[in-house]
Amino acid sequence: MPEALLEVRRLTKRYRSGRGLQGVDLALPRGVIVALEGPNGSGKSTLLRCLAGLATYRGEVSLGGRPLDRSPASRALVGYLPQVPAFPAEAVVGEILDLFARLRGAELGDLPEGFLPGMSEPIGSLSEGQRHRVGLAVALLGDPPLLLLDEPLANLDEAGRGTVRVVLRRRCDRGATAIVTSPSPTELEEVADVLVRMAEGRIVGVEGLRRPDLDALGVGR
Repeated sequence: MPEALLEVRRLTKRYRSGRGLQGVDLALPRGVIVALEGPNGSGKSTLLRCLAGLATYRGEVSLGGRPLDRSPASRALVGYLPQVPAFPAEAVVGEILDLFARLRGAELGDLPEGFLPGMSEPIGSLSEGQRHRVGLAVALLGDPPLLLLDEPLANLDEAGRGTVRVVLRRRCDRGATAIVTSPSPTELEEVADVLVRMAEGRIVGVEGLRRPDLDALGVGR
């Protein structure tokens, strides 16, 4: 049985609307890609925000045996891509990457040629797909051990989706663990190791794709 890198116990987040997370349990080993499936409002994005330290919650989360919380030290271990990356429209691509690289003490890394738009391109002139690529590059800075990617394939053409799959698989083959959401989980079947289904703030199903042994680890309870 593989040792867990990420462990989540009884993670609960309540909103006034009644939506949120209802005692989520999750355990994932190093080097796996999880496709997170569920309808709108099922808790996918909320789960990623909690793990990224961007929302308060009740419960326990650990990474590599150490508590993962909202501290700067913990957040440095996480690469997070929101559904809509927000960067200043007047900034250029190179400025954004340089800023986050300095904050993380990291270099850009091994992205495929042509993955990013030109470094002098203003963010405001980019398409949604291009802004998503910049956001993904920021999330990957410093090779964080945990990647939380909210719809990274959104607004990309098929070539762009293929490139993101390659980048994601490469990082996880080097030891990172990724949780990735998509409105169409079939988009991730070629690269994901396991499919985790959510509904009404709970994990309701797990399907081993490339890694059926994850059931024994308790990927969802």
